Amino acid sequence: MKFAFLTYQFARYPLEYCFRMAKEYGFEGVEVWGARPHAYAPDMDREAVNAVLGWKKQYGIEVSMFTPEILAYPYSLVSASQKERRETIDYLIRSVETAAAIGTDKMQITAKHPGYGRDREEVWDMLTEGVGALCRRAEQVGVDVIMESLSPSEGNVITTADDIAALQRRVGSHALCTMIDVVPPFIANEPYSEYFDKLGDTMRYVHICNGDGATEFHMQLDDPAGVIPLTDFFRVLKRNHYDGWCSTELLAPYFRDPELYLSQSARAIRRICGESGIIRG
Repeated sequence: MKFAFLTYQFARYPLEYCFRMAKEYGFEGVEVWGARPHAYAPDMDREAVNAVLGWKKQYGIEVSMFTPEILAYPYSLVSASQKERRETIDYLIRSVETAAAIGTDKMQITAKHPGYGRDREEVWDMLTEGVGALCRRAEQVGVDVIMESLSPSEGNVITTADDIAALQRRVGSHALCTMIDVVPPFIANEPYSEYFDKLGDTMRYVHICNGDGATEFHMQLDDPAGVIPLTDFFRVLKRNHYDGWCSTELLAPYFRDPELYLSQSARAIRRICGESGIIRG
């Protein structure tokens, strides 16, 4: 199993700094945040792509996944605005091309809240159309589109393994895969094993953090207020023969000193791997 961290944690630093930090603290990879100042797809010309490829070689660090920002304005796959949806699809197609260019075979997407008063079937049709168009391009460039479920406060379209399975059936593309973020299933009272039982070998990635059991807050792995038993979560991964990437996803308030909390994450990961019998690398 390999470990990375989402570079959004270092949003106040340039992207190269993240590669340095990954090497310093023993991570095998970085999950590149696809937004400014890191790797916003419209900015990723040949020079910018070559810079990322150079940092990978210089620091000996892989890109575990490319994660374009689509939970925030101005992009949404389920917007009521046809113009916004069209621009989102164009942006994501450019993003999946960027993922391939910087040498990763994974790109994450989400379906944020569509807004109140919307017809659910209409929203699902929009999501199916947009993800289908993206997956057709992803198939061509050899990248898996990794759909992540969200907590209900973030979005009400894709929140469970069943939702992801339904979307996979509707889209019908082998490029549409999935992942576990430890927080949404816990809030949804959904066993983590559902993602393996229902989604099989399309389960390709994991986001780790801890949580309060009630909100989408992503807290530090060993925060004493956290309620997710992470060592036991890794035993579930091990039982299901998962041997892919696990990436820490820390957001606010950890921006204030991201290196401090990255070091803390690295220490917690070493402990968890030892307790759960996980072999790294």
